Amino acid sequence: MITTARIVLRPVVPADYPRLYEIESDPATALTWRYRGELPPPQEYEPALWRQTQQIMVVQGRRTGTVVGYLQLHDLDLRAGHGWFSLYAGPEHRGSGLVMEGLMAFCEWAFGDWPIRWLYAHSFEHNVHAFESGLRRGEAVRLGVLRERMLVDGRPTDVHAIGIEREQWLASPLRRRFNTLRARVTS
Repeated sequence: MITTARIVLRPVVPADYPRLYEIESDPATALTWRYRGELPPPQEYEPALWRQTQQIMVVQGRRTGTVVGYLQLHDLDLRAGHGWFSLYAGPEHRGSGLVMEGLMAFCEWAFGDWPIRWLYAHSFEHNVHAFESGLRRGEAVRLGVLRERMLVDGRPTDVHAIGIEREQWLASPLRRRFNTLRARVTS
């Protein structure tokens, strides 16, 4: 578990599944890479949620105790030293920065607990701007764009491949600031 002044990043528990389902039922979120617009019914959600997934970490707002989003670590290849992550935010919390703060905690957790060199993510065109500040600062790298790879609202959309490299994360000013804020909470 990682705690900051605003969030708690912790492993998912079964009691969280209804909230995760609610987050993924949002029309913008339902068009994810994993389900391609076909979110399974609630009784089939848990096995689908864990498919190819090693760990799910929820981002819980400290002020409200509400799960505001979650991250999945999936498709790990330990021989190659990489894994993929997916990030989901509740529609009412998008733009609040809480889930992106959860992403920083997730990077700290993933690079600390798993022997991986790279974390990768796919981002739809309409979501890639949320990663822009990290891309500008160099904590994340835009590795390429798959042109018109997925249909969103019936229209082809680009999918951006984003990477976060362990050594770059460990040396980043963002990580130092994040851990300073984190230390203030635990002191």
